[in-house]
Amino acid sequence: MKTKLNGILTLLLALVVQVAFAQQTVTGKVTDADGGLLGAVVSVKGGSANATTDFDGNYTILAGPEDTLVFTYSGYETVSILVGNQTVINTTLQASLDTVVLIGYRNSTKPRSNIASTTVDSKDIVDRPNASVIQRLQGQVAGLTVQTNSGQPGANSLIQLRGISSINGNTEPLILVDGVPVDEDAFATFNPNDVENMTILKDAAATAIYGNRGANGVILITTKRGEYDSPLSISYSGTTSFTEFIDTDYNLYSSRGLLALENRRGAGFGNTLTEAEIAAYDIQTDWNDVFFRTGVNQSHNLSLSSGGKNSRQFTSINYTKQEGTLLATDLQRFNVRTNVSGKSDNERFTYNTTASLGYSQSNSQTETGNNRNTLFFFSSILGANRGLPYVDINEYTPDFLTGINAFTARNAPFVTFDNIQFNSNRDDELKLIVGGDFAYKLNDDFTLAYNIGADYGQTTGLRVIDPNSALARVRASFISPTAVEGAQTESFLRDFRFNSNLSLRFKRSYGDKDQHTVIANGYVEYVKGHYKDFLYQQTGLNPRTFSPGNNGGAFIGDTAADDNNVPFVTSNKASTGLFSYFGEFDYDYDDKYGFQATIRRDASSRFTADNAWGTFYSVAGRWNLHKEDFLAEVDWLNTLKLRASYGTTGNDRINEADGLGGYYGALNSTRTLFATGQSYNDQQTFVRNQIGNEDLRWETIKTVNIGIDFEMFDNRLRGAIDAYQRKTEDLFFARSTSLISGISQLDANLGDISNTGIELTASYDLLRANNKDEVNLRVYGNIAYNRNEADFIDLPDGLQDNSASGTVIQEGQRLNEYFVVPYVGVNPANGNLLYEDINGNLTESPTLDDRRLTGTSSVPDFFGGFGFNASYKNFFIETQFSYMTGLQRFDNNLFNYLNPAEIGQLQLSSDLDRAWTPDNRVTDIPSLDADNISPGVATDRFLIDSDFLRLRFLQVGYNFDQEILDRTFLKSARIYASGENLATWTGWLGSDPESQRTVEENRFPTPRIISVGLDLKF
Repeated sequence: MKTKLNGILTLLLALVVQVAFAQQTVTGKVTDADGGLLGAVVSVKGGSANATTDFDGNYTILAGPEDTLVFTYSGYETVSILVGNQTVINTTLQASLDTVVLIGYRNSTKPRSNIASTTVDSKDIVDRPNASVIQRLQGQVAGLTVQTNSGQPGANSLIQLRGISSINGNTEPLILVDGVPVDEDAFATFNPNDVENMTILKDAAATAIYGNRGANGVILITTKRGEYDSPLSISYSGTTSFTEFIDTDYNLYSSRGLLALENRRGAGFGNTLTEAEIAAYDIQTDWNDVFFRTGVNQSHNLSLSSGGKNSRQFTSINYTKQEGTLLATDLQRFNVRTNVSGKSDNERFTYNTTASLGYSQSNSQTETGNNRNTLFFFSSILGANRGLPYVDINEYTPDFLTGINAFTARNAPFVTFDNIQFNSNRDDELKLIVGGDFAYKLNDDFTLAYNIGADYGQTTGLRVIDPNSALARVRASFISPTAVEGAQTESFLRDFRFNSNLSLRFKRSYGDKDQHTVIANGYVEYVKGHYKDFLYQQTGLNPRTFSPGNNGGAFIGDTAADDNNVPFVTSNKASTGLFSYFGEFDYDYDDKYGFQATIRRDASSRFTADNAWGTFYSVAGRWNLHKEDFLAEVDWLNTLKLRASYGTTGNDRINEADGLGGYYGALNSTRTLFATGQSYNDQQTFVRNQIGNEDLRWETIKTVNIGIDFEMFDNRLRGAIDAYQRKTEDLFFARSTSLISGISQLDANLGDISNTGIELTASYDLLRANNKDEVNLRVYGNIAYNRNEADFIDLPDGLQDNSASGTVIQEGQRLNEYFVVPYVGVNPANGNLLYEDINGNLTESPTLDDRRLTGTSSVPDFFGGFGFNASYKNFFIETQFSYMTGLQRFDNNLFNYLNPAEIGQLQLSSDLDRAWTPDNRVTDIPSLDADNISPGVATDRFLIDSDFLRLRFLQVGYNFDQEILDRTFLKSARIYASGENLATWTGWLGSDPESQRTVEENRFPTPRIISVGLDLKF
């Protein structure tokens, strides 16, 4: 028995010795971008052993060669490393996306951030039907509006952050892609699936570091990169979508109804028919059905990523084809991107490079009738729905329209249809963006970094009025019976921008627990842009030899002074530059208190030497109250941070009417320029084109912001509240000048405006799933209020009266506030329109002196978005709504449809059947014979509320089960269906209430988009 017991003890001892020899002591250090992490947990995967890092991030643990160590820390991505034969394992944890905050030229974390910003993750950007990554932000960021002014594929948007900060200056935020500044034009060739995240910087603490470029906020776009020590991963995503025209709600006449109206009024085709013939008339043409279609779109994206010990790569290829809802409009886009990152073995040297090449071709139809035309339906196919419904499209033949007969109202849609068949308007754009940032850690405290980026864009345009087209024949009829008036316009635009930034960065932690952290960085930056365009137009194309773009033998005529076909040639060339030096200081105490300051000096080439330099700065502080002892026992409170900032930024981007846009504009404003032209006796002359204002100086925006960040109830409730005021001083404004000077106005610094607002963003996890068989439900929303006001206008009486547009800029009032005569209704005595004069009396003859302010404009008071996302088992659903309230616009379409002067000419609203008559005296539609339909002064009769609630995005989908995928070569797969602009609730009668245009007429509406998609990962 004793011998047997000794044998068992010997066996157990041998097993213990074997285990002891199998395990080994592993030591190491866990760090983040700022240094050692205190309290990080190191554990053996599937085992019970674990350790916690000390103040410097050091740890010790027992593990075997086959074990995997798991490193975790709150707010950071988890890292797993196989032990193997290693006895020292160091690792650097990356802050999770919810924690990382981009603050200008560096990264920080939410606890240490002093700024007002919002980050949008890639999951809220990719797999959406809209081809523009910028337009996908609408409704997702408090204080940001992204409004599409056209449904044309590839069209730009109006982007504004926290209101309008300038009148004549540029108001759009600075956009950077991987540190390279770009304009929104770049996104015509940009692949949204490349985006990792987008960060919107709002207050001066975040934007002052960008100086003049950050005056209107900053949008930072970070694209995807590979992972270190990861195998090759291949992903494919494809979508097919359908775009639908969203019709109007103007209650238009049927053919018989319109003919009956014409018959009663003795006008138009209806006046030639009897009542019986009208009752039997069976032609009913919906011109929207003729000119609009269901567009079919496709997008295919292939990406590859991989990484080794010291490098990682990401490459993507994208092809997108988008058909517009309007005939002959489309966009094709091809893009390839490669991002490469790396580090040295000792991690002292790091680098990130990016290169993107994109090409797009777009065809539009909204400008084919430009130049010598006088009727709206020649220049805008979008007015086609005003065509007469009793006209049959089958009456059209290519040779039907000749000369002046094309001007009849009946033929208007035929001219439009002919435009589509013969004329073209094409743009080809090539875009190359390259960039890189390189950093070398000189020692533990100092890092030398260099960032470089370049943006090259090239656009060629071809606009053709075919000599065989009706429009060409109409144009020719104004010259002579034998004239040929086809036209071809070719244009070329080249834009190259370059930025370079050199910095020396210092970071050190002090104290026995490293509770004091100091960051001090210095920068020198140089930005340069070169622009050149060329346009050539030739009229008098020979219809026998012409084909679009051939040039050879297509032109007739010579260059004699009396020749109608003298070519038109124009060109612009501009350069602009910026030189800056700046610095920032950041102090943190124990993740509890923080202070940040920046100062920047900018020299802009847009101003004269005396006004070239501007100085801008910011200060900010924060207090993480949840770190205080007096809140330590509040279990439901996870985060409560108070922050405040004040700072200044500058604006030198003045929009000029020279076609150069905000980036290159303002050259005419500060320099007297000359131009050539045929302005005297049909001879070339040299004339003064613009008088420069040498005293023009920077616009300065002063911003104060107070904010609170909070997380509660085990981080279920998360959000932020911000209140701000932005005041723009030395406002760019056009001052009228005496015509004796040869110009009508001169840009000057003539005023101050302010924007005051408050923003709230919140999300709440209603249901948190512990596994996929449970329901996961999150609701979210944001709301923003903004009020702009003209504080000071250095003009007579402190106002600018824009009587033609019905708006005014006046001290103490909103910008471009509507200034109109109130419309009261219909006079029951005679059917004329009644207005209210300045004294409150009723009048049928209002004057300019009877106008008054409405307190409204085309800018909303409140706006934002909300929605939810949920998942159950393998199914998921996501919704997003957006809304705006407190805005109004003039509906000129409604005016046209209710204008009795158009009877017999164009389509009208059947609301005219309710018009005043002696037998119908109580009505809202005036008499068809009223003599004050157009009173000669702006009124609020057609000033319509444009408030709306829109279901902007809905997606439902299914993730394939992993057990099924394990039997295939796929790592993940999902299918989905989604829609955009599915429903809109509004009192606006037109196609789209979402616009900041003060006047709405014949615009390309934003379409409804339905799509299906597939995502695969190999």
